[in-house]
Amino acid sequence: MAILGIGTDIADVPRFAEHIERVPELLDRLLTPAEQLKRNGKRRTDASLAARFSAKEALKKAIGFPGWLPWQSAEVVPARSGAPSFRLRGLVLEHFHRIGATNIHLSITHDANLTMTFVIVEGEGPSLSPGVDWDAEHFGHALGPR
Repeated sequence: MAILGIGTDIADVPRFAEHIERVPELLDRLLTPAEQLKRNGKRRTDASLAARFSAKEALKKAIGFPGWLPWQSAEVVPARSGAPSFRLRGLVLEHFHRIGATNIHLSITHDANLTMTFVIVEGEGPSLSPGVDWDAEHFGHALGPR
């Protein structure tokens, strides 16, 4: 098994909270009901909500998802250990299988007004990043005159 892709994202918690306050329906588009609430039924903190959105942004980068990510199709859930993990469905799950991915590792941290997430995707497919000796023509990205 190899690392297919990595993704990271950082979120400004007050900025995220301001967006949600201005456009409350945005929260329902970005996060599932389970992501919005703690086990006791109370709403999660702004930092926790921002972290879940940030995790989805990092996942999008790690799996090379083309276009706009269907936010409800990637849900941050607790693993058996209690650590954060993902539950995928729909187009995101289909893409995950298409690239040969089998495992996702998610790390979330909060500090002051920032939250940062890091995602590693493993599997049997080819790496989503070119090697150090990659040929730009092969990947369709011309570097210009040499």
